[in-house]
Amino acid sequence: KEEMALLNDLINLNLTDVTEKIIAEYIWIGGSGLDIRSKARTLFGPVSDPKKLPKWNYDGSSTGQAPGEDSEVIL
Repeated sequence: KEEMALLNDLINLNLTDVTEKIIAEYIWIGGSGLDIRSKARTLFGPVSDPKKLPKWNYDGSSTGQAPGEDSEVIL
């Protein structure tokens, strides 16, 4: 219970008087289908809809999701 209360406090933490930036965490399933991968970036916020987040890429050859010669995967 105590951990959940702390997590809830962190999720609802209001920092708008300190900064207008947010951390956007991009999450996807890895190439094996059994692992989860992610990348985070700092953006000006708030963002009201995930569709408004900028596209971002990663090297799919390192995750087994794209061939080495054309390995850019867009998130």
